[in-house]
Amino acid sequence: MNPRLLIALLLILGLFSAWPTAATPPYTAIIIESGSPYFVPKSVTVSTGSPIQWENPTATEHTVTHTGCLEDGDHCAFDSGLMLPNGTFTLPGLAPGRYPYLCRIHPIMRGVITVTDGPQLPSQL
Repeated sequence: MNPRLLIALLLILGLFSAWPTAATPPYTAIIIESGSPYFVPKSVTVSTGSPIQWENPTATEHTVTHTGCLEDGDHCAFDSGLMLPNGTFTLPGLAPGRYPYLCRIHPIMRGVITVTDGPQLPSQL
């Protein structure tokens, strides 16, 4: 192969490998289980704007509903609606604060999200 052609090809490949790509930001995963503690982990701490995703691998329908939605619609931070079996619900992020939530169908299922104002690694209990 012509050395100039090879150099040109390598330069072009190098440019394309540096081309910006759309990446999905990592998220904190919460798995819904059929037994206690139901939401695993039950409590998570994330930084502002960090995505959170609930996964429902159970054979039952569930919701992920901020308790503020039950008390006063003005303070409703999130409500998944009905999550079918094998469904997911993803929040792109929340403002700093403490967000207790539950399953409207099974109110014994409860969890808490704590959002801090600043970058940090997610912690899960």
